[in-house]
Amino acid sequence: MKVLILYSSKTGFSQRYAQWLGEALDCQAVPFKERKRVDMSGYEGIVLFGGLYAGQMSGLKWLKKQLPALAGKRIAAVAVGCAPMETPDLPESMEKLFGVTPEIKGFYCQGGLDYEHMGAVDRAMMAALRAALKAQPDQADMLEGISRSFDGSKREYLEPVVQWARRP
Repeated sequence: MKVLILYSSKTGFSQRYAQWLGEALDCQAVPFKERKRVDMSGYEGIVLFGGLYAGQMSGLKWLKKQLPALAGKRIAAVAVGCAPMETPDLPESMEKLFGVTPEIKGFYCQGGLDYEHMGAVDRAMMAALRAALKAQPDQADMLEGISRSFDGSKREYLEPVVQWARRP
């Protein structure tokens, strides 16, 4: 299957996963901002990678608007966030994000946090979240997890996406 990989990445984690998928499938990953330069009609599959911010995936609204033009193609979206893969409420969050659009196969991959490359607005939002979590003793683990930059990305998290893309 000829696959188009698009990615929207602020701090590099979605880009890394998109490039890893490109290597696995022997195809190129294209930045989301260059999507208008690509003729999607020549592809059998489309995979969009985007950061997960406050329960919303970057680029997903755009992809949903493209569905009529993409009829008959296999479509997947991969949300990349800082939550660990084993987070208990992650399946419910992914169902809320992708469940209303059965035409799009949804996936999640853990990325990380990179405060150095984060924009001022995102850093301010994270500071507000940390402040709110400090007032909730039961959220100490989450507070600890977002208190500093980290990279939780692993190629193995991408394996379900690779298998999906290779399936006829």
